Amino acid sequence: MTSAALLLATAVALTGCSGADEVSGGVSDATGSESSAPSSGTGSAELDAEPAAGSAVEGSGYTLTLPEGWAVTDPQTSGGLTTDLVASDPADVDGFPDGLNVLAPGGAVTPEQIETLSPQELESAGASDVTVEPRVIVGGSEAAHISATITTGDVEYAADQYYVSDDEQTYVVTFQFSTSVPKADRERTAESVLVTWAWN
Repeated sequence: MTSAALLLATAVALTGCSGADEVSGGVSDATGSESSAPSSGTGSAELDAEPAAGSAVEGSGYTLTLPEGWAVTDPQTSGGLTTDLVASDPADVDGFPDGLNVLAPGGAVTPEQIETLSPQELESAGASDVTVEPRVIVGGSEAAHISATITTGDVEYAADQYYVSDDEQTYVVTFQFSTSVPKADRERTAESVLVTWAWN
């Protein structure tokens, strides 16, 4: 699968579901058009977050540790794409259960491709506040980070997507939170999981 086709394929997942079990991924077209989305710039940073203290779980080619209290749920399918891993906080009672999902659509894309093409497509799919965040190092590789506010039906939530790659595959790791959760808390939770990412 070409990089453009890979990104385009994940577009379907963005609008297919709602809630913590949603499959969501960055998307692209083949034009390479620039987005007007605000950017915090690029550059890579090593994660120094306190590792998550929940259950260690294994996906297809990787392991990670969930935040304490979070639990794995059944993978969801949207638009022909199936999540590799879905987890959420069952104790969350604020109207939107915080969670994460990992999508492995096949193929690899670079941080540059993600940062150039994903914001435009996220906006065209109805996302707002789309921001290219600073890159981070996950599993020894540079990962792009895109944040946005997503509205699906009557549900609005904040999403932080990290694009984690090895030599052959890019995994779209999406953390989803109630919009009431401050950005600093969202990133602290996401980074506590990402710092535990290890390749099998």
